[in-house]
Amino acid sequence: MNSNWFIRARLKQRHLLVLAALGETCNLNHAAEGLSISQPAISKLLKELEDALGVHLFERQARGVIPTAYGETMIRHANHLLSTLDGAYAEISAMRHGQSGRVRLGTILTPCADLLPDTLNKVRQTHPDLEISIQTGSSEQLLEALDNGELDILVARYFDKHDRYGFQYEPMFQEPIHVCARIDHPLIRAGRALSPADLQHEDWVLPPDGSVMRAEFEALFYRAAMLPPTRVVTAENLLMVTNLLEQNNMLTLLPKGVVQHYMRYNMLTQVTLTQGVQKALDRNLAPYGLIVRDEHLLAPAAKAVLEILRRAGNNPYEGKVRV
Repeated sequence: MNSNWFIRARLKQRHLLVLAALGETCNLNHAAEGLSISQPAISKLLKELEDALGVHLFERQARGVIPTAYGETMIRHANHLLSTLDGAYAEISAMRHGQSGRVRLGTILTPCADLLPDTLNKVRQTHPDLEISIQTGSSEQLLEALDNGELDILVARYFDKHDRYGFQYEPMFQEPIHVCARIDHPLIRAGRALSPADLQHEDWVLPPDGSVMRAEFEALFYRAAMLPPTRVVTAENLLMVTNLLEQNNMLTLLPKGVVQHYMRYNMLTQVTLTQGVQKALDRNLAPYGLIVRDEHLLAPAAKAVLEILRRAGNNPYEGKVRV
């Protein structure tokens, strides 16, 4: 059987559902229960796929199945296709009920302070019935979600290593990063500019290993021939970070726009650093920008939001450098 012919003419949604279910459970019985079909039916559908493609998608083991490299590829594409179908149904359903559609945005932290609120205000004025969902996370997490078809537009960072995705990327802003603390932290009361030696033995709340900000922060100490701080709590949730800072003598890294937001309510303040330290934090931080799979494939509602994001990105936000 010609595999391309099978994919184009015989592949059905139940094949995609089986792939997605097995990718999640790695167990034929559990997948069958989740899909409300029999285990023999699961096996038959899986055999149809493997025979048509001419490869083994899963390795059978005593306690379940493990996807092969071919299987992982098919699972990824199946999840993307199912997500696309769900999006099409949601868009049609919204149109039937007089709405303008649905747009799923993914964003890193910084745009939440100014770019996205400004964009959403404009969207509400021009598309009041448009349903918008916003997911926050690291650039890595968001890119994976975009690749799986779970998001339409990202405001995130894009590096050379991400070229495997083949996404469209428009750089926007380079974000200044600041060290901050609660307003009555002893270092704030001291009122002097701090060096790496001053920061090394403090208690910190930091982004996880592998994040851009964490890497730049640790590089600051390595360049000064020092080890990074070891008294560290790792946290991504902004509410957790700010609560820890409010209740403890701890420091953290936050984008300037976020720090300014909390400074307006006297919750946090910026820690004064020596000029060399602040330049080192900002020097190599990659810009964030707009990322989509393919602009031509976006639904009309998503295209409208993308264009509003572009226009908002042309505004001179305080504290950011246009790339």
